[in-house]
Amino acid sequence: MTETKNTNKKAIKIAVSNQKGGVGKTTTVLNIGAALALQKRKVLLVDCDPQHHLSNWLDFSPDGKPTTSDIIFSTVTNQPIDFDNCIRHNKEENIDFIPSINVLAGMLGIIAADNNSSNVISRIFDNEYFNKNYDYIIFDCQTALDLLVTNVLKACDKLLIPVQADILSYEGVEQMTDTFIRVKNDTNICKYLIGMLVTMYQTNTKHSATIFNELKESYGDLVFNTYISYRTEAKNSVGFRRSSVSDHKSVVGAQYIEVAHKIMEVCENA
Repeated sequence: MTETKNTNKKAIKIAVSNQKGGVGKTTTVLNIGAALALQKRKVLLVDCDPQHHLSNWLDFSPDGKPTTSDIIFSTVTNQPIDFDNCIRHNKEENIDFIPSINVLAGMLGIIAADNNSSNVISRIFDNEYFNKNYDYIIFDCQTALDLLVTNVLKACDKLLIPVQADILSYEGVEQMTDTFIRVKNDTNICKYLIGMLVTMYQTNTKHSATIFNELKESYGDLVFNTYISYRTEAKNSVGFRRSSVSDHKSVVGAQYIEVAHKIMEVCENA
């Protein structure tokens, strides 16, 4: 790993989460990570989803080294962790990541058995190792708001909510913010929320525009002005195991780069 320039600051931990599935969480995690890396930020992506779509996208194959579930188990059982051995690097995107495997689904009982079960993820990523080596740590969360996801939410400094340009996804935003308020035990969500990012926006429909406008009316500046278009190229990038950001001709990639600039503005000027 190369050293980050951000040696005097704490790593900014961002949860990408929404209670509704299929809103582009993993796509957002990968592309935001890739866009931040283009801006010379040192980025770590953490796969906290037992379905491990992010790990697959980053072309991970089981290699015998620790995954997210191993790190959780070692933390709960007070075993030493060699974090260097847990980190993989994706050369195409120039980002580091900690992969997940389906064993992660069985970690809920392990976390629940811990004496401080709501802070397991916090204890892991508060380690000075991460502050010394990264500017941003971005967590890909599964849909269910279980103990693992609430652990991630509590550990993170910031929350980004992808919202599909669809009425059901829109209606789930309030549930997501309410959950975050409960986990943080703080009603001032504005200091945590980077924003709501409208995804899968179809420019040829009135429905997408309606959802976008209603979000703006309800949440104002907490909604990104940039939306992520619904385009075939985004789906194709999964098969090619690359981000849209890595394709300089990609419309979706350009949109994610705009979002990354806004994230840096919010997080680095706080």
